Amino acid sequence: MDTLITIAGWVGALGLLFAFVGSSLDKLDNLGTPYHLINFVCSVLLIVNAAANSAYPFVVINSFWSLMSAYAIGKNLLGRPS
Repeated sequence: MDTLITIAGWVGALGLLFAFVGSSLDKLDNLGTPYHLINFVCSVLLIVNAAANSAYPFVVINSFWSLMSAYAIGKNLLGRPS
């Protein structure tokens, strides 16, 4: 189980870096659903890792990150302007 928790943390961290770099290099639209979906999934993976390691400040920040990403996904899917 520890290995899965570690893998979740690494996938989450690398995924967020991928989204950040893609957005910074104008390869990934930071207002688009794919960007927010990557952020949502990866922040949830980081929540799992942080909670398992009792890193509660990271649970809080990634919970907020995932909620904001979910909000943006919903807004995009409903066609509401930013």
